[in-house]
Amino acid sequence: MPSLSSRALAGRRGELGAVAAELAAALPAAVLALAIAVGAVAAAAAQVGLEQAAGAAARAAGRSDDPGAYADGAALRLETRGELVCAVLERSVLGGALTLSATGCAHAGGR
Repeated sequence: MPSLSSRALAGRRGELGAVAAELAAALPAAVLALAIAVGAVAAAAAQVGLEQAAGAAARAAGRSDDPGAYADGAALRLETRGELVCAVLERSVLGGALTLSATGCAHAGGR
């Protein structure tokens, strides 16, 4: 007859197997959540950079300089709104899964 300690040890081995199975089931979800979080931070950083570039491009257009020098590879569109000149920048991020857009306006005093 097996002793009490060997039965307890066998029960614990079964629990360890259950823990490993639960970890194997939860690991893909944890990796996916981490990837989404990293992608969100990268998209937010790209949006901040795009906003700054749009403002710089609008100021350059207001001075009659080349606003394309500030577009940094983003699609640039200029719009006139009364006395303002606005630069609209668009860029795809995350492998084309998301398109970011930013608008910056400045007084068109240089025109």
